[in-house]
Amino acid sequence: MLYALFGPSIFCRTPQEHLECQWRKNIQLPHTPPERHVRVYLFLEWQEGRDDKELLDNLLYLKADVPLEPTGKLSLLRIREMWGLEDCIPIDQCRRMAFKSADSDYLSPIAIGVLAGENGVLKLFGRSCTPTFPPNAVGSTTLSTLPEPRPSDATVAMREKRMQYVRRYQAETTWLYETANEKVDEVLSSKTMLFVFVVLVICIANVIIRFIDGLNQSETCLWVPWLEFKNEYAHNRL
Repeated sequence: MLYALFGPSIFCRTPQEHLECQWRKNIQLPHTPPERHVRVYLFLEWQEGRDDKELLDNLLYLKADVPLEPTGKLSLLRIREMWGLEDCIPIDQCRRMAFKSADSDYLSPIAIGVLAGENGVLKLFGRSCTPTFPPNAVGSTTLSTLPEPRPSDATVAMREKRMQYVRRYQAETTWLYETANEKVDEVLSSKTMLFVFVVLVICIANVIIRFIDGLNQSETCLWVPWLEFKNEYAHNRL
């Protein structure tokens, strides 16, 4: 609800972070989506009229099995919240163009069936930042002819600020980890630490030996009275 009102925030992962996490964890989807789910691919860079084979081959897309609403509709609000998008639009795979839905927040079951095609994968487009295109791209494409959505300047600035914090945090944690490893190596490699380690091993061995001796003595103390009682009982019977 809050995401629908306020959109992406500095506390939400950016689409690029979600994509990097997907690569790092090597997330794999099951062979078929669960019941009442639809498989969704979301491209962060896409152009009308272009084949998406290169994007698929290079794994330049987010993927998930998204649950349907009780009415059978697909909530685009859920997808935006899931991947930190300001907006996203469906792709008409047959015509290779953006699909203009009457409801920008939900897709009807009929629209899902038509857009998913034979492979049952619904493809969406949600631009994470203003894209750059190679100068030798086929055809002339300008921002005015590109499909929506384009993130607002506020969202782009917010994501840049978040990435500054993320990079700073990663740098600090990396420095802390490397410094701790260096200190531990210095301590372990010193002669004093080696002497302390040997003394500690000897003390632990002595404690274990004393504990075992104590158990043996306890067994002896219990066994001797039993033998005396057994011998006395046998003598009385005679």
